[in-house]
Amino acid sequence: MKNIIADIAKKIGIDVIGFTDVVDYSYLQELLVSRKNNGLNSEFEEQNIKKRLDARNILPGCKSIIAIAVPYAEGYKKSQAPNKGLLSVVSYKEDYHRNVKKLLESLAFEMKNFFSFEYAACVDTTPLVDREICKNAGIGHYGKNSLLINENFGSFINLGYLLTDLEIKCVNSQSVDICNDCTICIKSCPNSAILKGGTIDATRCISGLTQTKKYIPLDYRKNMKNQIYGCDVCQLVCPKNKKILEKKTNEDYKILELNLEELLKISNAEFEQKYSSMSGSWRGKNVWKRNALISIANLKLVSLFEDVENELDNTSDMIKTYAYWALMELDSKKASDILNKRYDYENDIIKCEILKLLEVYHDSGNM
Repeated sequence: MKNIIADIAKKIGIDVIGFTDVVDYSYLQELLVSRKNNGLNSEFEEQNIKKRLDARNILPGCKSIIAIAVPYAEGYKKSQAPNKGLLSVVSYKEDYHRNVKKLLESLAFEMKNFFSFEYAACVDTTPLVDREICKNAGIGHYGKNSLLINENFGSFINLGYLLTDLEIKCVNSQSVDICNDCTICIKSCPNSAILKGGTIDATRCISGLTQTKKYIPLDYRKNMKNQIYGCDVCQLVCPKNKKILEKKTNEDYKILELNLEELLKISNAEFEQKYSSMSGSWRGKNVWKRNALISIANLKLVSLFEDVENELDNTSDMIKTYAYWALMELDSKKASDILNKRYDYENDIIKCEILKLLEVYHDSGNM
């Protein structure tokens, strides 16, 4: 059965496939509870831990899981273009959720010619712990940055899997320490989000910060640099990715470079038309615009001071919050006059932010 499925996968363009019959993940409960209690979880993770511990919560008759990995980032070099915002390389081309889901559905469709079965196609949207499922299926082993690392494609792999009611006998993959003494990713993480034991503080991770709608602390913003969505730092420095990154390619990754002035002025319709096919666009225009303001501040693009100032009339408190901060970063003396003049006209949330900024920049001697 596994050979038939693997042959089908190869014919439809799936590079990596694996199998596991582990459907009960209750052994992860202690770890997941600890992460939640210590405030390390991403806001996008399912808060009800019980839902995360059994594949049968998604497919009641689940007996086996067919996992796949779709590689990306071949020959990628991070852009050094000045004055641009950057998207993570995972955003290149079609949204990977759609791409991987299509492959899974095609796999299931072709398998129906050989087997009668029920299934559920999953790509990064269920409560289950995707990486653990794919690790058990032999797709890869955990690196210190918590990502799965495949022996041929490194950690630049998008994961997906079919929950099935097929009885597939499996030899499940055991955990292997493939990093040994290497700590490059830990040392390179901008916000020190990679913790001992191969876990991540999602509240500090740059990728998570570019996606959150929660308040981003002042200290974290500067380390976001010019990232509009995602972060590739821990993968770009990983020796296990050297082979995939050094491959020759004809891909043009310049689409990942964004015009920051344009992001400030883009309409909802324009944003949808230009970016809706890319992963990351699901967070919406305002999150990207917020990140553009952070990027403008970090890049010290003083030429955009007036464009940033215009955002003080935005109806979104989130946009106004970061616009005020960006102005202070660009020209604190000029900006402090603007903050003082506008203070009486703002709501209590923005007033609190203005007072904080005036105090911080006064104490730092930048006013």
